Amino acid sequence: MSGVLQAPTLERAFFDLLREWCGALCELQIKLPDDALRGGILCPACKTIHGRCHEAVYPLLYMADRTGDEKYLTAARELFAWGDNMLCGDGAVRNDAKSDWKGVTVFAAVALHDALSFHGGLLDAQERLRWRERLAGMGEWLYRNIRVGASAYINYYAANACAMALLGKYFDRAEYLTAARDLAEYCFEHESENGLLYGEGRPHDLQTAKGCRAIDTGYNAEESLPSLVRCAEALGDTAALERCRRLYRAQLAWMLPDGAWDNSVGTRAFKWTCWGSRTADGCQDALLRLGRGEPVFSEAAWRNFELLRRCTAHGLLAGGPDYDAAGEPICVHHTFCHAKALAAALDAGVYDFDRTPLPAEDLPPLRYWRELDTCRLSCGGWIADVTGFDVRRGRGGHVSGGALSLLWHSSCGAVVAAGMAAYSLLEPHNQQLPQNAAAHRSPCPRIEAKTDGGTYAQIHDFSAELDSETRDGASVVRVRANLCNMENEPLQPDGGCTLTDTLREDGLTVEGSVSPALARQARLILPVIGKATVSVRRGVTATIQPGFCLTPGFCFLEYTVSPDGDGCFAVRIGL
Repeated sequence: MSGVLQAPTLERAFFDLLREWCGALCELQIKLPDDALRGGILCPACKTIHGRCHEAVYPLLYMADRTGDEKYLTAARELFAWGDNMLCGDGAVRNDAKSDWKGVTVFAAVALHDALSFHGGLLDAQERLRWRERLAGMGEWLYRNIRVGASAYINYYAANACAMALLGKYFDRAEYLTAARDLAEYCFEHESENGLLYGEGRPHDLQTAKGCRAIDTGYNAEESLPSLVRCAEALGDTAALERCRRLYRAQLAWMLPDGAWDNSVGTRAFKWTCWGSRTADGCQDALLRLGRGEPVFSEAAWRNFELLRRCTAHGLLAGGPDYDAAGEPICVHHTFCHAKALAAALDAGVYDFDRTPLPAEDLPPLRYWRELDTCRLSCGGWIADVTGFDVRRGRGGHVSGGALSLLWHSSCGAVVAAGMAAYSLLEPHNQQLPQNAAAHRSPCPRIEAKTDGGTYAQIHDFSAELDSETRDGASVVRVRANLCNMENEPLQPDGGCTLTDTLREDGLTVEGSVSPALARQARLILPVIGKATVSVRRGVTATIQPGFCLTPGFCFLEYTVSPDGDGCFAVRIGL
């Protein structure tokens, strides 16, 4: 990667995509006279109004200011008015009409602050007063309620550090600035041994029997770290900004060369999209702020942006590249959240930068993260993750058991992307149901057996043991696990299994075994994305059928391989 990306090119690309998104939001805005509906943005996938849609007042005002087009200003005004429906008497806002969660006030406050700070001149004096009054009410609620000790995941602590810093300066409130420093310091204290922010679970200091921490790549990359970057800049705290750089450097290990965030391992894998997380804001603004002194961050911002552009269809940001191909409608939540990050990046100002490789383009053959119980293999353009991550987050929320959670190649991108162990609405307001339920299935490779007692698979085993090495030019992970049900209970008495993943330049070989007593019931389920080829070395290919999963949004072919009479199988995935 060489050359210079010129600021006008970057600015035009950001602006064009933001205009496309904002245009679609305007088209979906409800025009009915009822105040409970008028101004809200209707979601084509969820057939509802997402309560956080009023945060789009900021990108809509940006577009109004930049283009002079009255439609954006009208849309922002009506959306702000609709936001009254989410207001609570204490100054907070609810997540949705049927949700009493008020923590999202942090995101609404930052969006409203940015709308007023950068583009408030478009509003008349009475409008500005109303918008400021709402913002002041939010600030008071946040100051009183999201403090160290509050019952919220750590992304809310980081986001409120940002909100308190911005509102402290905006309203000249010294106590807000103190709260911002306290919250940011608390977040910085939650850095894992490999530099990852943890606390996306309760308690924040949770550590499992394996030593795993509550970590989520999507939320760290697109919510928590961006909030801490803006907080540090607002406070003028150079030491805090350097700590943000360190955390983001570690985070960049989880950006793939095509700009995707690998969230195949994490507490919120159920909200994984290839570009990030369903309800987070995005990384462009924060990475470009850091990139002024370190071009790798600017490069990461651009590559992720290119992926956002590729995943946009019908004016909306889809949760993955294959939603259209699968006939799935697009949830509007992704768009109004990520529009904020693009607007913020444009308001902060873009610049020329030297193109540079990402960390994932120069990987060691093998790396292990103890805090994730995850091995990463790399060889000849391939990247593979194998995980035994055992932080529990809902039924089927993420995969474990030595699962191959990711397989990626430089020539074609994702080949395996595991998503959830079993799709379910862990956050009903923030996920969508598949329209084509018959084709919707888990995209995670797994050993599976169906018995009279139900379905058992090794990806539900949180006690699996992983052992890894490099040998003869190959990277190898060996797994010892049990077939378990969705409640993580092992199949008795013959539920033990083994897996060996061997990565070489020509592809990945997966070998495994089950008890001979299970040989007729057990299957290797192998969902493969794109044009990769699967060859069976041992065992019998039973079926090949198409599938799709909303998380992380890929179509795939699902290979079902039966073991031989001894309970053994071997397959190779190549190109």
